[in-house]
Amino acid sequence: MKRWFVILLLFLLLAMGCYDNHSERVSDDIFEQANCKIGTLRSLSQGANSTILADLTCAGRVTSSDKDGNFYRSMIVEDESGAVEVNLGIYNIEAQYPIGLMVAIRLNGTAVMVEDGVVQLGLPPQSYDSAPRDMESQEVIDKHLIRSTSVLPVEPSVCDVESLDISMCGRFVKLYNLKHSPLEGYEEREYHRFVDENENAIFAYISSYADFYGLEIPCEQLTVQGILYYETVGMSIGRQFVIKPRFANDISISNNDI
Repeated sequence: MKRWFVILLLFLLLAMGCYDNHSERVSDDIFEQANCKIGTLRSLSQGANSTILADLTCAGRVTSSDKDGNFYRSMIVEDESGAVEVNLGIYNIEAQYPIGLMVAIRLNGTAVMVEDGVVQLGLPPQSYDSAPRDMESQEVIDKHLIRSTSVLPVEPSVCDVESLDISMCGRFVKLYNLKHSPLEGYEEREYHRFVDENENAIFAYISSYADFYGLEIPCEQLTVQGILYYETVGMSIGRQFVIKPRFANDISISNNDI
């Protein structure tokens, strides 16, 4: 009898040791806590760094993934009003915050600014800097991020190149019927140019650290999806709309029955 008691005790201790302590802050009251739309953060930043001191909470679903290496130490959270890139400063974000997870963000004590068209959120910057700092430690992240138990598929906003606008940056978007069209004399490495039937151009960024860097891009009509940015593409090309794919299959052959 004592032997079985010891075995049971050891099993319980082992189970406790393997317990994900992050689940302690899981909450299904996440919607009730939200009193601020994510789209409001763009106006709060006013084009420069702005520290939030009010008791505001926003909620949205994760739309990015660092699993394949094209996103680095940050994640995108989106609601119906807009999107924000949260500078976590940690690795293996996908394990805690998978795509489709509903999260709440406690904004009090954070800072926001717009960079490359996207609202960036982190800690207030150091005196010598202007950009929000990464949260970095799990303790700080836990203070500002609350996970729900809700995980649902996320659907991109379908658009075309001509309709793109800075206010859409940060959103998960999808464009159909593009063709890969490298610029003559421009050696593409991380940026890949695509054009629509009217020769309107958009670029896709694939980091050299991404698992799908060097992806062979088909010559057929393509569908391209990912997170939208507006950033500088080389010295001679200037600022352009850029899609950042999450996975290799975010660039695929278009289906004609759309």
